[in-house]
Amino acid sequence: MRWKSVLRPRLRLVTIAGALVIPAVVWAQAQTAQVIAVRAGRVFDPRSGTNVTNQVVLITGERISDAGPADRVQIPAGARVIDLSQATVLPGLIDGHLHLTDAAGGLQHQMMVALYSATQSLNAGFTTQVVMGSHGGGYADVELRKAIESRLVRGPRLLVAGPVLDITTPGNDTFPLDFKPFRPNIVANGPEAMRAAVRELAHYGVDHIKMTTTGPFVFKPNGDMVNQALPSLEELKAAVDEAHRRGLFVATHSYGGDGLKWALEAGVDDIQHAVAADDADIKMFLQKNLPVTATILDMRQDEPGDLRRFAPHSRWRLMEQTWKKMLAAGVRLGFGSGAAPPPGRVFNQACNCSHGVQAEMFPIFVQWGATPVYTLRMATTVNAAIIRMQDSVGTIEKGKYADLIAVAGDPLQDITEMQRVTFVMKGGEVVRNDVAARAMSSR
Repeated sequence: MRWKSVLRPRLRLVTIAGALVIPAVVWAQAQTAQVIAVRAGRVFDPRSGTNVTNQVVLITGERISDAGPADRVQIPAGARVIDLSQATVLPGLIDGHLHLTDAAGGLQHQMMVALYSATQSLNAGFTTQVVMGSHGGGYADVELRKAIESRLVRGPRLLVAGPVLDITTPGNDTFPLDFKPFRPNIVANGPEAMRAAVRELAHYGVDHIKMTTTGPFVFKPNGDMVNQALPSLEELKAAVDEAHRRGLFVATHSYGGDGLKWALEAGVDDIQHAVAADDADIKMFLQKNLPVTATILDMRQDEPGDLRRFAPHSRWRLMEQTWKKMLAAGVRLGFGSGAAPPPGRVFNQACNCSHGVQAEMFPIFVQWGATPVYTLRMATTVNAAIIRMQDSVGTIEKGKYADLIAVAGDPLQDITEMQRVTFVMKGGEVVRNDVAARAMSSR
């Protein structure tokens, strides 16, 4: 359950008849819902870090009603059977950092782009997606989440932030004469303004707050990265306190320097990037048991521009060094891609896209020293804990959402298998089944 799901207003019945009839209908539907049985040749268990074989997963509605060895879990008569007996089944993946909108038009455009982006990632196995700011899309991500939850459209499970919360930042903005320039973020200056901005975001239905704590950066000739801090410590503390009072968690874009140190001191819940974290920062992450979600494909994309300015130094090269240090130290490392609609982000030139190709991160992390098991946990159990949804997602267990994906091979032996997802189910609904399609074509 999301932190604030218990706080979000729900539609209420307005007639006595409705109050009597609707629960009866829901009860009747629950009694007649068809059970889905998934036969799984292998199931990846993030807790043990192993594959368990010859499993059956029973699904009623959007939840798993039972899961275990085929000799224990009996398939009931009349169940709809999905045969994945030649595949590896995994929990639905969680992308802990992405953006769905492109700031190119009005709300209608933003929502269409957001739905397309979210669907691309859903088809790649990311059944839960954490939107780290709409980047000019206003509250389109909130509206899309509502549409998905009300089943108007099919999409992933979304945790949304709406506009990013910023201070007035240094830049080269045009001074307004008789018009107000477009503002992609919410701008607040001073502790009380920060509190007011958090209240506004909460009012419009966000699940968490995204803030920017570091801005312009340079690399010194010796490779040290210098980052300009943005909000003051007092402003950060006010925003975090207000967010926690509203049942919201806080994530920050924090590269390094005082902007990162103040975010750690202020009680932020999830740091994004930490590309220039020093030894003292890493020690603080461990002391507070705070996670880092390091996006890397965006830094790989930006490396040519960084090298033109700072060669031989770049964020991509520094991120590798810092990530390896955090891994060795035991920092909790989450999986977040930084995916966003083109032209802003293109991680793969072949598809001109970033959504849907996030799994390219898995083999990179393995190259950087992580085991395949570690990387799979990043995108399942670790991320589930970071977003406070460990009771609902992250593993294939009774009572959790029926979010399942499958690949043909064994990702514990070849992590690139995660780039070839063949089956996706979200909340008991099959989104994609290439396994069945291939079986039909072979007949």
